[in-house]
This record gives sequence, C-alpha cells and structure tokens, in this order.
Amino acid sequence: MGFFLALLSSAAFGLIPLFSLPLLRDGMSAECVLFYRFLFGAVSLSVILVLRSERLVAPVRELGRLAVFSVMYALAALLMFRGFDYLPSGVASTLQFLYPLMVMIIMTLFFHEKLSIITVLSVMMAIIGVFLLSGGEGEGAVSVRGIVLLLASALCNAVYICGLHVAGVRSISGLSITFWVLVFGTAASLANALFSGSFQWLHSWTEASLAVLLAVITAAVSNLALVLAIQRIGSTLTAILGVMEPLTAVTVGILVFDEPATAGVFAGVAVICGAVILIMVGPGLLKKYGKHDA
Repeated sequence: MGFFLALLSSAAFGLIPLFSLPLLRDGMSAECVLFYRFLFGAVSLSVILVLRSERLVAPVRELGRLAVFSVMYALAALLMFRGFDYLPSGVASTLQFLYPLMVMIIMTLFFHEKLSIITVLSVMMAIIGVFLLSGGEGEGAVSVRGIVLLLASALCNAVYICGLHVAGVRSISGLSITFWVLVFGTAASLANALFSGSFQWLHSWTEASLAVLLAVITAAVSNLALVLAIQRIGSTLTAILGVMEPLTAVTVGILVFDEPATAGVFAGVAVICGAVILIMVGPGLLKKYGKHDA
C-alpha cells in the first residue's frame, strides 16, 4: 500500500500541467492560477485535517517563520508556470524536479555538510540531463530563458525546503505545515495578482472545475498520499518513487498537449531522474559500504 501511495502522490504532482495549462492558455494569468490552486487546496486540505483530527494551531513565532519561507514556495510555483510559456510542460516539470539536488548543494555550501563523491556525480549527471533536454546546440534546442526560469524555480523550492529545516516547526504535523504553506501562498499570490493588475474571477464552470481539480489533486490528495506513504515505507523510498512526477508530466505533455517525444527528452528525463535518485540514496550506500567522503 505504501508503494501505491508514494506513486499516487508523485503522479498527482505530475498532473499540474494537465489542469493548469488549459487555464493559462485560456488567458488566465499565472498569478491567478496559483491563487485558485492555493485557495482551493487549503480549503480541501483543511477538511482532510479535520477528519484526521490533526492539530492546526501553532505558535505565532513558528507561523511567522513559515510565512517567510512560504513566499519562496509560491515563487517556485510562479516561475514554473512562467516556464510553461517557453518549454514543453514535461521538460519544465523535469527541470523543476532538480530541487532535491539543489537542497543537497545548499546544505553543503551553507550548512557545513561534507561534499561527497555522490554529490559531485549527481551534479555532473544533472548538467548532462539539462543539456540533453535542451536539445544540445542543434536545431530545435529549447528556450534558454525557459531553462533559466525552471532552474530558478527549482532553486526557490530548494530554499523553501532548507528554510523549513531552519524554521524548525515541530508543534504540528507535516500535513498541517502544508496547509499553512497553502494559506500563506494564497495570500502571496492574491497580493501579487492584485498589485500586478492581473487578477480575474473564474468565468465559467470549466475554469472552476479545472481550478478545483488542480487544487484537490495536485495539492490536497498528493500531500495526503505523501504523508501516508512516508508513514508506511519511509521517506527515502517515498522520495525515490517521486520520479513518477516528471514521468507523469512528460507523458501528459506528449499524449494530451502533443509535445515532442524526442530521444533527447527521454534521455534527459532519465539522466535527471537518475541524478535525483543518486543524491537521495547515495549517502546511505556510502555509509553502508564504508566509503569515505571526497
């Protein structure tokens, strides 16, 4: 059951383009799409939390720190949506999936974790994967601006995750933390939409349905399944099965949005997923087999 929940969680995250792209292509701003995703996600997640009798109240100091780092989470999502303007959604989702590797790099540079051969190899694999996804230097290479946007999105997500580590929120569960992140993300994205003059109401039942599905599936269901999977099979294995996220996004892009299915795309996805898996399981393997840090 844990394996199924882990796959469900990552696949649900990978469905973000399926529900967001139609809204974006219909003229809704990225800021508004994010606002509705965060809003409906927070509402649906609150129902789950009540049913699970989860604690929602946390000290103001912890919530304040959480609010600061939630801005990075919202910015990561915004940059990802912006990247959809320049890259196929599957490529964009795969590049955003580099955030675990960036977390390890940040922890090495700023939190005195030792640099290991695993980290070096993962970085090299990630660079190769990005090169393959970009199409190299030949004809058909994807937008450099799009790649920069998605790498910045992954970096913001990594900063957010490292920020959660620094914030040290211990009084509530991971699912409750996600609820507050969505609440703060709702406020940040609404403010951004209002100040930029891009706010708009949902105009049809189709738009409303897409917005609700985007929130419920990619925010509430995915996070609930993630928590349940970690409880059953552990965080490492759950994280490894997270490779279903980019694979799902690539599949949706090809089958639904007629995005290119090239050898470079498949090779790039495979190499980047390999780099992320290596950074997740590599340290444990080094410890198990007695390897020394580089």
